[in-house]
Amino acid sequence: MVPRWGRLPAGVYRVKPMRSFYQRNASHIESEFVTPNARQFPASFVVPTAMPDMSQRTAEEAEHRKHILAILHGMNLPIMQYAFAYGSGVFSQAPLSRRDGGAPPMIDMVVAVKDPVHWHAANMLRNKSHYPWWTRWFGLWAIRAAQKMGAGLWYVPYVKVNNEIIKYGVISIEDLCKDLLYWNTLYVGGRMHKPIACLFDATNNRVPNAQQANLTSALRASLLLLPASFSEMELYRMLASLSYMGDFRMKVPGGENRNKVENIVKHQLPWFRIMYSTLLTRLRFVHVNHNEESFTMRQDKRPATLALVAINLPQTLRLRLVQHFQRQPHLHPVFHKCKDMDPEELMPATSANIRKLRDNPETRKKLYEDDDCEEADEWPYSTRFWLAVVQQPSFEDALREQIVQIVSEPTRIQSLKGLYTAGIGRSLRYLWSKMRDKDKGRHSG
Repeated sequence: MVPRWGRLPAGVYRVKPMRSFYQRNASHIESEFVTPNARQFPASFVVPTAMPDMSQRTAEEAEHRKHILAILHGMNLPIMQYAFAYGSGVFSQAPLSRRDGGAPPMIDMVVAVKDPVHWHAANMLRNKSHYPWWTRWFGLWAIRAAQKMGAGLWYVPYVKVNNEIIKYGVISIEDLCKDLLYWNTLYVGGRMHKPIACLFDATNNRVPNAQQANLTSALRASLLLLPASFSEMELYRMLASLSYMGDFRMKVPGGENRNKVENIVKHQLPWFRIMYSTLLTRLRFVHVNHNEESFTMRQDKRPATLALVAINLPQTLRLRLVQHFQRQPHLHPVFHKCKDMDPEELMPATSANIRKLRDNPETRKKLYEDDDCEEADEWPYSTRFWLAVVQQPSFEDALREQIVQIVSEPTRIQSLKGLYTAGIGRSLRYLWSKMRDKDKGRHSG
């Protein structure tokens, strides 16, 4: 049933404002994520289930999710707080492979636990074969050290359960939520920018709420990197590519398929729309238009709007941007004045101040051209700093560079850690499978 909020032309829905987790619990959320007045959006965008063949797709995915949940139960793992599955083994490709009689891809899972060290101790008793002999021999102190390295995940590939091949990662619930909220590594957070299948949640909605913040952050970063006009597919490609920007595996032999991002979006388009359409309809500065069978979007790229989005990027990314422009005082007078300030003082910027400058373009322009003008003293350094940041020609490159740096080091460490946590045999087998996938991608590209 669709709520009756007034008569509109056929195929168009009016969207009422909703109070998200961020709006209820974070006073710094920018106001453009709140829709004060009802707005109109294409029905098939607001209600993705209206897409052709969506009922059949949903039924297939629901059946497959039940199958994966049964596998999780069959693994006999110790108590966990949260679990999700992701990747080609979960969405679209797996049911199609079964239908065509092909071998389904490996199913990827992540389980979040309260205390990984105690969890591994219990799991070694239940599933001894999941661990190389040296991890059992070195004991819990080595497990504790290895678990904390990189992105805080312990991956075990090639576990056979009910004729399925599973790869599962173990992470602490604290590290998972921190990555979703702050983008410390973007290793798990980046995976959750793409469609996931939640299998188990005993966190009292702590992880789902953090995941909503993660999706909102991904949307902010993607919009800052996109032009004024773009297609729905371009948006989803940008969202899917964020966590691969600094991933060395996209370039090395045996790494990821070079068409990976395109394949993810192509096979999972309906699920991307379900994930992000509600968030997009809350943005006052993004407009969605329907063009035949596709959607096009346009956004307000005025400096004040960009600043409102940038000041609410995740904490780690925001801090890196502050430090980046502090190291380049020659770019703008306000950067020179702030070069020796504590970066934490420039992290927050009052949304109300930026909105006032948005409504007063003459003052904003004067501030940017001459930061020593009389009006400058009326505005905090942080407000002037972020308005200058988003107007730099190098801003998009700087934003992309900082995302690359967040992703790159944890990814390298996680790959090397796999030799210890998974064992040489399993690691070589995994490398060989990746090389075959990459070769297929090269011939199909």
